[in-house]
Order: sequence, then C-alpha cells, then structure tokens
Amino acid sequence: MPQIPLIEFSALPAHRGRRVCTAGLDLAVFKVGDAVFAIDDSCPHAGASLSSGKLDGQKVICPAHGLRFELGHSCAGSTPALEAKKHAVSVVDGMVMLDPNTVTPESILSELT
Repeated sequence: MPQIPLIEFSALPAHRGRRVCTAGLDLAVFKVGDAVFAIDDSCPHAGASLSSGKLDGQKVICPAHGLRFELGHSCAGSTPALEAKKHAVSVVDGMVMLDPNTVTPESILSELT
C-alpha cells in the first residue's frame, strides 16, 4: 500500500498539533523542531482531541484531564489501555506522509492484549 499524504510540513505549527482526518483515520500530527509525529487524535481515556493538547518536549498533554502521551519511542511500563496509537510518518518533498504498512511496537502490544 502506498504512503498516504497527510499535510504539508510547512502548514504544521511549531510545537502545536493539527488534526488531520484521512483514509478513515483521525490523527493528531505534531511538529517538534524538524521532527514530525502522528498519533490517534482521540484520548483513550475520555475521547478529548489530542491535537489541541499542549506539548511538553515530545509529550502531548491531554487538554481534558492532563494525561501525557509520548510522541516518540517510549519505554514500556505504561498502561496499554491508556496509550494513544502512534503512526509512522515521514516528510517527503515537503509533505507529511503516513506509512500504512509500518507496524509500531504499540500496535503489536495492543493486538496481544
């Protein structure tokens, strides 16, 4: 399956999220420096939009209840039910692209539980 275009990298605000709905996914996309991250937009606790959350380094803070979600690779130990699913993205020719074929460690864990 080919990569899916999400948003132009230049359209992402620095240190803030942007909600992107495409290909049946509702994502929160973040630009932190030159890095880009994508997670499910809905907080697994109460469904609040994570794209409107505040960034603290590479963590986003849920605007509803203050839960923190790691955008980059995280250490094991969190409650799997309260993890926001991460999605593999890259920047290609200025466009943030979703790789639907990449399986993240978090998605493997959620399939096993």
